[in-house]
Amino acid sequence: MNSRILCLVLLLLLACQSIWGQRYSKRKIRKDLQELPGFENAYIGFTLVDPERSKPIFEQNAHKHMTPASTTKLFTVFGAMQHLPDTLPALEYIIKGDSLIFWSTGYPLTLHPDHPDSTVIQFLKASDKRLYYWVRPTKDSRFGPGWGWDDYPYYYGAEKSVFPLYGNSVRFILNNQNKTYSLQPYHQGFRVTTDSLNARRNRVVRDEWWNEFTIDFSDSDEPDTLLRSFHYNHALFTDLLAKEVGQPIERIALNKRPQYYQTLPGVPADSLYKWTLQPSDNLFAEQLLLMISGQMSDTLNTEKGIEAAVNSWKQQTNNPEDLVWVDGSGLSRYNMFKPSEFIALLSLFREQRILPLMAQGGTSGTLQSRYGPYVYAKTGTLRHNHCLAGYIRTDKGKLLYFALMVNHFTAPTGTIRSSMGTMLEKIKSGY
Repeated sequence: MNSRILCLVLLLLLACQSIWGQRYSKRKIRKDLQELPGFENAYIGFTLVDPERSKPIFEQNAHKHMTPASTTKLFTVFGAMQHLPDTLPALEYIIKGDSLIFWSTGYPLTLHPDHPDSTVIQFLKASDKRLYYWVRPTKDSRFGPGWGWDDYPYYYGAEKSVFPLYGNSVRFILNNQNKTYSLQPYHQGFRVTTDSLNARRNRVVRDEWWNEFTIDFSDSDEPDTLLRSFHYNHALFTDLLAKEVGQPIERIALNKRPQYYQTLPGVPADSLYKWTLQPSDNLFAEQLLLMISGQMSDTLNTEKGIEAAVNSWKQQTNNPEDLVWVDGSGLSRYNMFKPSEFIALLSLFREQRILPLMAQGGTSGTLQSRYGPYVYAKTGTLRHNHCLAGYIRTDKGKLLYFALMVNHFTAPTGTIRSSMGTMLEKIKSGY
């Protein structure tokens, strides 16, 4: 009799433990997706996976196309990991007699305002040859398809180019007290006017097609720094580069890239991937796709970069379907990914490599001020769309994969983030 009672008690304890371990049940998840603030009228896709299980923990609209915004950058970095070397090529060149002829790889870090790399500058400065620049061909326009046309003055909408310099942007340092300014870099082609009226906040606007900037100073006495994109052209690039190098640079025409050339190494690839994912840098993501295409062709071409990445994706996932993917950054509303595609992608990364590159909750990047350190994820935000895809380290030590894509909401984005945080915390505790 005592043994029967003991067995019943043990079974009851096991049942309670099982229930406690799954206390954030599918029913509760489904209820939260319907009722948490901001979710009521949104179109939501969500997939949660334990890679040690054969079936997902939860799925809702897992195989429906959603607007991904900047979570697209995860696919871009995946493609770059497949096709770019561990040390990125900063420049390609040949030496012919008394001449050094060089061209771009799409490398975006030369004198970048946040991650300034002077590798190219020091190399060209040290040369005793005459310098010639070949403008590598590209099939890309300055912006990607489906980008917002009014993003052009801002760094997050900086123009793509074959050879970015200073992040294709100019830094304005404003002295509100004296109503004076300085800019880096300086070029005689940058025309700046100031408005005599005080504004509520500092503002720098630019003409779309000309590098003509207007500064509105605020009524604050505090200094300010604003980063604005410039309109890129090859003459401007050559002038700025020659000024930094300290010697003339002439443009030269070539029919194609020479068969034999040398490569100047830049930064480790993972450094650029980290700077792409954590702060969600759009220019870096776009240039990565151009760099991928440059490994295979003379011409820098986003479509070819995507094609190479998609082919790698198909081979590694055994998925024959094409991805609805048009740019590197996710600025385009033409991109459409499924939550299930993100889960498949997350499973392809090695944990030891990808986690340090991603934003971590409460610690780094776009997640620095939200969620806990148990979240490693990529955010994506366009107006009325917010997404999060990545990994959750649970209280039991499991590493779960998730993709939570909230489209077409009308609540403030902060409300959506808060509701996502509620779910993430429950997942952490419940699994």
